[in-house]
Amino acid sequence: MAKEIENNIRELYVGIGSNLENPIVQVNNAIIALKKLDKFNSIKISNFYESSPMGPSDQDDYINAAVMFKSGGSPEDILLLLKDIESSMGKEKKSVRWSERIIDLDIILFGDLVYQSDNLLIPHPNAQERAFVLLPLIDINPDIYLPKKGYAKDLIKNCLYKNIKRTIKINERFDF
Repeated sequence: MAKEIENNIRELYVGIGSNLENPIVQVNNAIIALKKLDKFNSIKISNFYESSPMGPSDQDDYINAAVMFKSGGSPEDILLLLKDIESSMGKEKKSVRWSERIIDLDIILFGDLVYQSDNLLIPHPNAQERAFVLLPLIDINPDIYLPKKGYAKDLIKNCLYKNIKRTIKINERFDF
């Protein structure tokens, strides 16, 4: 099955978030690092959004965005690439869930693939609850559908984490 997944070109949606060391710059740097990877092409980038932390409230707000690439890689290989980027940018494993972080890269969707392993769930298991995930996806594709969950434009009406505002429009961002 891994070969079937690997040879099938799909739209890969990656969520990006940061709330440390100038988060806008960190999100921008993550996008630049993703664009340099040979496994991905045809990038689309969302607006940047600011949102309150889900975890401990004694941390700064987050900057979130999403990118879409076309990829034929396997989900596990892509996850390793994302973890390598996080590590190269200084992300450390924290013991407190949802604690502050310099960068966070999550696979949100991979086409219509529903995938589960010990390391990864696709679609992201909590995407439908988070405006900071759904709004960037909608920026990229207003009719985006999350398998087994529904259309993002419908899900956003009932999501739990709604404290969010757009900080940078697509045409106001750094040059990539």
